[in-house]
Amino acid sequence: MKKIEIGLNKKQIVLLIVNGAFLLVYILLTVYAHRQTAGLYSQQEAARWENGKMPYAQVSAFISPGRQSGADEIASIRSSIATKLSKDSYNQSKSGGRTWIDGYSGEVKAAIRKDTNTLNVTAVGVGGNFFQFHPVQLLSGSYISEDDLNNDRVVVDENLAWAMYGSNDIVGMQFWMNNTIYTIAGVVKVPEQGLEKTAYGNSNRVYMPYDRLKAQQEALTITCYEAVLPNPITNYAYYTLRGAFGMSEESEEQLDQEENPLSFDDVEIIENTNRYELMPMLTKLKHWRLRSMRTSQIGYPYWENIARSAEDTQMIYLIARILVLIVPTISLVWLLVYWWQHRKWTVKCLCQAGMDKIREKREEHWKERQQVQEDIQDISDNESEENLPEEYIDITPEREPELKSVTDDDLFHV
Repeated sequence: MKKIEIGLNKKQIVLLIVNGAFLLVYILLTVYAHRQTAGLYSQQEAARWENGKMPYAQVSAFISPGRQSGADEIASIRSSIATKLSKDSYNQSKSGGRTWIDGYSGEVKAAIRKDTNTLNVTAVGVGGNFFQFHPVQLLSGSYISEDDLNNDRVVVDENLAWAMYGSNDIVGMQFWMNNTIYTIAGVVKVPEQGLEKTAYGNSNRVYMPYDRLKAQQEALTITCYEAVLPNPITNYAYYTLRGAFGMSEESEEQLDQEENPLSFDDVEIIENTNRYELMPMLTKLKHWRLRSMRTSQIGYPYWENIARSAEDTQMIYLIARILVLIVPTISLVWLLVYWWQHRKWTVKCLCQAGMDKIREKREEHWKERQQVQEDIQDISDNESEENLPEEYIDITPEREPELKSVTDDDLFHV
């Protein structure tokens, strides 16, 4: 057999090294981009919730304060979601547990006091499983829950803890809001660096049950609703939440064909689970110039501002990755064209080679069959038919015409 030698000249070696370098840069950019989004825990509740038997998606609704959403609308939304899941048989798990969870929140400025000290704070009214969606690091104590028997318990951030008490170890201490006393259940960490710190701001935050805060602050409205829902098919959870808010259930194709991609509604629905995947990012990249336009009064909580800023960064990474792939792509196309132009074979030759191979196989099978017949004939000359070995009983000289009638195609399929 001839030994095949592949010789590369200097230009080809340089081109190979350059392409390898570009591919390495592409891999590094992809890994770094993934690591950046992996730390956004507020976008990953679906992955924490699902058990592997059913795909889930996290969807969020950001609501304009002008809509005046409150507890009644949340009850209506929950009922709509439960009805939809029940209709599609996704409302019960095999283990008997819940198949979906939700949480909601709204913010308002307020003042709290301890003794003669008064402090202005950002009061966040929370409900449902809010802290399951936003597992802020606890420095002491515990979270509050909608199922708590005492709804006068609150969670404060370390900014408030140090400003009013001079310590993080303040679980069990109390303060006043208007004429009501609240007890501190836990203290949570404040982002200390980077984008998270900028988006969080310098506010002193207190998290308390939505109903209690609403009783204290009439201006409070729900501006964020989040849910983790079954997502057996693409965008099932997304359209379920749209329907719960009374929005049109247009098909994805119809939405894509709209001339104006801006939303003028007082509710904005986002699917968090796939927002950093390739196709959604390409869509956002297509409408990048429109991202700074505000067409409604919708405001975003700090965690969504972080997520949106991460989207902008991901789009930059995506552009860089596309540019990095240009050289390897051009090189690959050139290689395929060069290989095709300098090929030493034709389709006709390949077909002929295949036919020759088939013919050789048929001849081999026919020779094996002929040898079997010759062996049978030798045995028949020396022994009677009843003494023939069992495996030869059905292959006798009398069947020779039958064997000869076997076609080449039959032998090929043996």
